[in-house]
Order: sequence, then C-alpha cells, then structure tokens
Amino acid sequence: MATVAVWKRRALLAGGALAVAGWVKGVPYLASLRQPDFVFEDIPDLSPFRRLKGAGASTPGAGIFAGLDTDEPEIDADDALAQYVRENPCEAFYGEGSRNTVSVAMFSDFACPICRVMDDRLIDLEASDPESFHIVRHQLPLLGVASTVASRAVLAADLQGRYRDMHARLMQTPAVTDERFIAAIAQNLDLDADRLLEDMQSDAIDRRLRLTAAIADVFGFIGTPAFAVGRTVFMGSIQTGALRKLIAVEKANPCMTA
Repeated sequence: MATVAVWKRRALLAGGALAVAGWVKGVPYLASLRQPDFVFEDIPDLSPFRRLKGAGASTPGAGIFAGLDTDEPEIDADDALAQYVRENPCEAFYGEGSRNTVSVAMFSDFACPICRVMDDRLIDLEASDPESFHIVRHQLPLLGVASTVASRAVLAADLQGRYRDMHARLMQTPAVTDERFIAAIAQNLDLDADRLLEDMQSDAIDRRLRLTAAIADVFGFIGTPAFAVGRTVFMGSIQTGALRKLIAVEKANPCMTA
C-alpha cells in the first residue's frame, strides 16, 4: 500500500510539473497569437495611417510616372490628385463605398517577380478565408513600356468586367508591347478587342494610373509590391501567416469609406 501511495504522489507531482511546464510554454504562445509581433511607425501628416516596419524585399522602380506623358498641364493635375489622396486616403486606396471587411490594396508591376509571389499568397489567403477581407488591385508600372502596356490592358479589361481574367493571362506573359497580341488575348477571353484597345488610351485609364502614382508618391512607395491593409501600409513581401495576422489586427482599425 505504501508503495502505491508513493507512486500516486509521484504521479501527481509529475502531472503538476507537466501542467506548469505546459502553462509556461503555452501562455506566451497564446499571447503571441493575440498580439502579433508587428512594429508600426506613424506617418507624418497622414494620421491615422501607419507604416509596418521590417517588411520583406521589393523591386525598386525606375520612376513613378514611367510610360506616362508629363507635360505641364498634367503635372498640375497630378498635384491635384496628390492633394485628393492626402484628404481622402481611404477612398484613394479602396474606392468609395462602405464595407464590413478589411480592405487590402496591392500595388504591383507585371515585370516585378516579387509581385507574382505576393499575388499568389493573396489569392491563396482569399481562397482560404474569402469573407475576411476585400482586395483592391492598383497597377503601378515602374519598370518600363511593357509594364505600362500590361497595366493599361488589364485596366481596360476591367471596364468590361474582366479584370481578373486579363490579369491572370498577362501574369503568364508580362512582357507585352504589341497591341496586336493584346487584341488576340482579348479575343481569346471573349472581350471586345477593338473597344479594349481604344479604352487603353482613354482618359479614364490615364486617371486611374495617375491616381495610383499619386498614392505611391504621397505614401513613399518607390517600388513594388506595396500594400495598404486597413490603415497600415508597407512595401515588399510578407509571409501568408503574417498577412493573415495583420488583417485580423486591422479589423479594429478599418479604413471604412462612406
């Protein structure tokens, strides 16, 4: 009997030790889930927006207005767009209209290899939890003529409600400068090819590209990819798990528009 009592006492002590060890190791882990290890910094004159420090690699751009004409009247218009961005950052990033989910804006260039990686991560995250956030894609062609042509093509396809289809197709062949090839892609996607080529040169597409460029200028996006998640901005790559945690954090700090 004494031997049984000893073993019971040892078992209780061992169980207690395991419980304490589990608590010591488990509590910090649970706390880390509640409080991701993010470091933020304020952005002067753009409160309540903040910048996430320590994001991953990005592809530097050759110039914010690459591929766009910039005579004097258009420079004045760009100044007006920059002022609009400062006064209405949520609308500039995400468009008008209230949403009940966190919005994620991605700024990309078709010639940027890191953008392709992040686009895949964003698509995978959306597929795993489609109701948790809303994606808004901005074209920021910084890497030459082919980037600008691809950006104009995908924005023109958006006017026919086929942004994602054209985007997916051009991600396979990003270095496109021949409008005949763009027209062939449009026809394969059952788009109005003549309208698409005309829309590519339209004022509406010009303004969308200039608005994106103005956002990049105001927030210091000098390369791609760049992101806005709610009211947090950053450049470069980020792991899927960290992006998921950041979206969860931003549920308390959404960029809601009226």
